[in-house]
Amino acid sequence: MPSFVSELRRRNVLRVAAAYALVAWIIIEAGSVLLPTFGASESTFQVYVVIVLFGFLVSLVFAWVFEITPDGVKLDKDVEPLPEGEKRSQGLTNYAIIGLLIIALGVSITFNLTGIRDGQESSAAEIMMSRRSIAVLPFSSRGTASGDDLFADGVHDDLLTKLANIGSLKVISRTSVMEYRDTTKNLRQIGRELGVDTLLEGTVQHVGGNVRINVQLIDAETDEHLWARIYDRSLSDDKLFSVQSEVSGEIASALHTTLVPTAEPAIVQVPTENLRAYSLYRTGRDNLYLRRLDTLETARSQFEEAIALDPDYAEAHAALAQCLILLSINHQVIPRDEAFSVAEEHIDRALELNPDLSDAYATLGLMKQSVWAQTRIGTENLEAEAAFEQSLALNPNNARAYMWFANLRNAEDRPDEAIGFYHRSMQLDPLGRVPYNNLPTLYALRGENEYAIRLWLDAIEIHPDWPAPYQLLTIHLAGMGRLDEAIAWDRLTREKSTEAERMGNLGVGLYAEFGDFERARALLDSLPAEHPAYPLAPGFRMMLDEDFKGASEFLVEVVESNDRLPQYVHQIVSDVALVAGDLENARKHMLIQNPVLQLDTELEVNRFTVRDVVKLAYILKQEGDAERSTELLTAALPVVQSLPQLGVFGQGIREAQIYALLGQFDDAYDSLDAAIEAGYRSSAVSDQWSLAFDPYFSEIRDDERFIAVLDRLSELNSVMYQRVLDAEESGDWQSLTGLAGST
Repeated sequence: MPSFVSELRRRNVLRVAAAYALVAWIIIEAGSVLLPTFGASESTFQVYVVIVLFGFLVSLVFAWVFEITPDGVKLDKDVEPLPEGEKRSQGLTNYAIIGLLIIALGVSITFNLTGIRDGQESSAAEIMMSRRSIAVLPFSSRGTASGDDLFADGVHDDLLTKLANIGSLKVISRTSVMEYRDTTKNLRQIGRELGVDTLLEGTVQHVGGNVRINVQLIDAETDEHLWARIYDRSLSDDKLFSVQSEVSGEIASALHTTLVPTAEPAIVQVPTENLRAYSLYRTGRDNLYLRRLDTLETARSQFEEAIALDPDYAEAHAALAQCLILLSINHQVIPRDEAFSVAEEHIDRALELNPDLSDAYATLGLMKQSVWAQTRIGTENLEAEAAFEQSLALNPNNARAYMWFANLRNAEDRPDEAIGFYHRSMQLDPLGRVPYNNLPTLYALRGENEYAIRLWLDAIEIHPDWPAPYQLLTIHLAGMGRLDEAIAWDRLTREKSTEAERMGNLGVGLYAEFGDFERARALLDSLPAEHPAYPLAPGFRMMLDEDFKGASEFLVEVVESNDRLPQYVHQIVSDVALVAGDLENARKHMLIQNPVLQLDTELEVNRFTVRDVVKLAYILKQEGDAERSTELLTAALPVVQSLPQLGVFGQGIREAQIYALLGQFDDAYDSLDAAIEAGYRSSAVSDQWSLAFDPYFSEIRDDERFIAVLDRLSELNSVMYQRVLDAEESGDWQSLTGLAGST
């Protein structure tokens, strides 16, 4: 009688057991990855394992009772036994077991060496080793409790902060990823738009006193789930910040992030324990990034309230400082000295509370850069550089620091470096505003005018309600001599602007250039009382009436009695005074606008000073100092010739002006003809007067050749103005705005 063991062998029970064990091994390994990917809980995985083990028992019973024969599956008792000494071929079974063993070993090695398994801290590590960019999409809240959204945003923000400190990893900034809250776009499209290879998405579900956070790492190209994890925590208001910091830290750790040493304190520090202060800071920050006058003023109030609730809130202090600086330099609603003084106090306080706060150093750099760019005197540019470098050492993914660093390099006349920093900022913040608006100006500086136009159009496509790119595009088109298109875009600029910030007043000068003073006055009359230029409007009306003396006297009085007007107003006053023959005020307000031009300083002629150097040379010539005037003009000429003639930085007819002041009239006429041939049509961008009133041509204004130049311009401009009238009559302004970027 055969033994029990030999019977097990005869019935292939042992081989079935071995084969099933290997299959079960593969199934359990796969389940450990796939189930969390689809949001399954730990208990679900446990049930999954029990089912697999129960199947093992079933397979053993099946192997004992049944046998597979060439005639199919039969009960063992119905199978004829083989003659003694003969064995059924078991080669196929053996090969199957060997194959399964190889598969099982392969799966195990893959899962353990690549770490694609929930619960293993090395899992996402290896994934991220080959993946160098990530976007953390806004976490969604599936709960209905008040504060669920706040908690979800808090975990999201904390995680972004932690990941941003990894120098080897490109982390998309919050401003860009927040654009995808409640989006209908698929993950592949989001990945393409943000320029990343991985996406992290998460959900937060709050039930009773417990919260579940489910996070998933996804391949942006294939939509494949690479890694997933579930976190279950108890949650209450007094534990909200500690829990969100704990969970975000665990997620970052699970992604095997290696933080730069100096970033550690900033990462573990809880910014505030005050829920209301945190909520105000979060919404204030969103308003800050929009950079409109109304949103900046709202953000200022929110940051001030947050600080009142928690005076030790470092991030709120830094954000308030940034807000005050932007309100001053971008919108001129706060005098610079006042804004910068208060901002500096908040920066100092922020760094006192958190010496490793990257945004505080970035804001310090912004302030120092703005101070230096105004005068280009002193060493604030070096202090700004040090602040930006420190900010980026603490957070290599700080897009704002790169952006402001680019502004510094531009102000230092290092455009190639500025372009590099702008591109880096745009990589980290693909949907950010300012780089898209500022970068085209640098390409225009290179003379790449059409490319600059395309970049502004890109900015408008991304942020269609933001007026800034509309305005710069308008200025650029006017500088290229495309006055009809400029008027059309000027209309759009005004439409996109709030009443208080009302951008888009270049149309006043353009309509005047076309001789349509009625429409020019109508635009002036439409200025709201909140507009920075509103107090100057009567002076502008006098200029339209060619009463330059009256306009100059009025503007000087207004500016000198109002210290809250923006800095650029002094340039306008200086220009009008020059046309009026008031050399004293022309010089005085020129030096306020550009202090580096003090005669007792070593004067550097560059793209930032050349315009006023020519003005100063004219003043000196009128005062009888011909030698110094000639010296300045000779220094200015090669600088003008090195700069683009057309566009936002276009010098227009500056070369002709210099030749006229030097008394080289034939060269002046040749230069005028060349400028017109290239596209020059108006001085509305570069100067505050039209060619007919240009003081630099006063010696040849009555010359027949000069009059012929004016007639030629008038004829060319009349053709363009007819297109403006046609668009106005038909309402089809698209016929003009659509021309931009079409060449």
